[in-house]
Amino acid sequence: MVQKKKKKPSPKKKVVKRAKSSSTGAKNVRIPRDNDVKMSEMVDLAAEIFVQTLEISAKIPDKLRARLIKQLKNAAKEALS
Repeated sequence: MVQKKKKKPSPKKKVVKRAKSSSTGAKNVRIPRDNDVKMSEMVDLAAEIFVQTLEISAKIPDKLRARLIKQLKNAAKEALS
């Protein structure tokens, strides 16, 4: 009768932890402080262009125009922060 050889236990593999996927969970994006000035200038310009576009399609009084620009800038800055 042939004797069966005992198998050597295989070496244990290291468990590799997966890095958290960037697509899972809530995204909390922070803009670096170096870009704050540039970003706020871009937001201001975008708000003014948006209001000018509205002004072309519908005549907006100066008082309302200034108010609208201010509110747009504030809303955009809030959304970015």
